[in-house]
Amino acid sequence: MIIAEVLVPAWAQSAGMTPWHPHHIGERYELFTLIVLGESIAAATMAVRDAFDRRHNAGTLGTLAAGGLLMVFAMWWLYFARPAHTLPATTHQSHRRRFTWAYGHYLIFASATAEGAGLAAYAKLATRHPDRYPPAAGAAVTIPVAIFLIIVWSTHVRPHQRSGFVQLSFPVAAVAVLTATYSPAPALVTGLLLTALVVVVTAPHRAGRARERE
Repeated sequence: MIIAEVLVPAWAQSAGMTPWHPHHIGERYELFTLIVLGESIAAATMAVRDAFDRRHNAGTLGTLAAGGLLMVFAMWWLYFARPAHTLPATTHQSHRRRFTWAYGHYLIFASATAEGAGLAAYAKLATRHPDRYPPAAGAAVTIPVAIFLIIVWSTHVRPHQRSGFVQLSFPVAAVAVLTATYSPAPALVTGLLLTALVVVVTAPHRAGRARERE
């Protein structure tokens, strides 16, 4: 039934496109992404605060909190670096592309939600087992971020971005994030990697605006 529910809109629209406004649709997706990221930060904050209240492994929890904030802020920046309506506005007549963009957001929402759950799980592990951090705990933090990067790259960046360097930076960052699974502080390392990616993505845009002003 879930598969049928997902396929019905694509099948119905194949007979003729229903009129819709790309800016309005893009705004709906942007707002939902913002809500999901906010809920993720709230879940992680509650878990870290609870662990701090129990006074367990303050150093690990501090790096987890710092890395979590860097991650969520960078995920927000990377998603909103390009307005969500730009792709539907230019390809809304393409049946395949508009549904790829829309359904791709399922994975964006899911990965952003899983990120908050992963941070919360890592915080609880630091409370219960302060001397043991299996790779599965790091993977709960890094895998959702890697999925988020790949989907944002495929839906927001790849269709429009002409710079080969920026195009390549997202998959490279996703692989680097996965390798952070085995680091002593996966959240902090991932946060720093995403921060570097934000710099890479925004630097060409800022340079172009500076040249336009001159």
